Amino acid sequence: MEHLKASAVILLTLILLVNCVFANTNPVVTNLDVSQRKDGKLEISFDIEDEQDDLLSVAIEVSDNNGRTYDVPIGLNSLTGDVGDGIEAGKAKKIVWDAIKDQPNVNSASYRVRITVAERPEGMVLIPVRRFIMGDDNGNPDQQPEREIELDPFFIDKYEVTNLEFARFLNNIGRITDQDGNLLIDLKDKDVQIVWSSGMYRVADGYLNHPVVEVTWFGANAYAKWDGKRLPTEAEWEKAARGSDSRTYPWGEGLDWLQANYNKHRGEAEPIDEYPAGQSPYRIYNLAGNVAEWVADVYDANFYSSATAKNPVNVGNEAEFPIKRVVRGGSWYSHQNELKCAARSQLTPTESQFSVGFRCAMSIKTN
Repeated sequence: MEHLKASAVILLTLILLVNCVFANTNPVVTNLDVSQRKDGKLEISFDIEDEQDDLLSVAIEVSDNNGRTYDVPIGLNSLTGDVGDGIEAGKAKKIVWDAIKDQPNVNSASYRVRITVAERPEGMVLIPVRRFIMGDDNGNPDQQPEREIELDPFFIDKYEVTNLEFARFLNNIGRITDQDGNLLIDLKDKDVQIVWSSGMYRVADGYLNHPVVEVTWFGANAYAKWDGKRLPTEAEWEKAARGSDSRTYPWGEGLDWLQANYNKHRGEAEPIDEYPAGQSPYRIYNLAGNVAEWVADVYDANFYSSATAKNPVNVGNEAEFPIKRVVRGGSWYSHQNELKCAARSQLTPTESQFSVGFRCAMSIKTN
């Protein structure tokens, strides 16, 4: 790896959180420099300025633009130093990347490095990457074709929303329907794990940390708004699941019982922090199996061929009936093919099931 040339692209970020007021200053990265060490690893140094003095989330992207343009988002396996969560602002920050081991086929003659720094909402993971391959040419027709998609950075929940969290939401709003009368959760279903008891919505014994089920799309959407977040688009969901290398499952290739809860193996969803071996490249749990997850999009079988190349989302037309919403990830009840990162399914938004839950996302406003 000779004649290394690095050009810096700095992304400044402001995170907008409900009921939080930030000063008019953003976390700022300065003095970014990249050098090659004798052992072949890249050493990335930089300063972070942040008047809030909060712990920050730091992520890195690397591109090879020597005749080709593509992003090489880097997971934390091959990185050490001031990267990930809980990073303090200050000078002389350093990240070391084992580039040869992690990306042996990337030409390093013209690296571009982008550092994304943001104030991380509790329980969320920063997804900084711009471009990735969405879809699967070997999958079902509605998963085709494979296309390069560009996304703005975003946050996504590390875990699925739990019964405890959803019960708090119900107790706060005091009802199980939204303002338009749409049911949020079916408390009459025998499989629901939240009950009305003694004037409160309570979680059944033993299910506090399990993902909420029997929740409709309207319930998932209402909860996300109440929590100052939103549902992820299916493009964002797929990016968070598969990373940069178009992997089949969030953890890579192959599938066993240590990586996911699927095919009725355990008979129900399990706690949200089970299956650490099945984490995605961004350390997100249970994107495959456990419960399938509502996302923002209206379902369209042809969406992957017609979607825009940047920030695709199918908002649909609420006046068209019967409208369906996209569900991603497969569940404890699903066949292994439904656990693949590109697999898509759909339900009517008023429908609820014992195997469907959700997680939330949050946009990052960039300047």
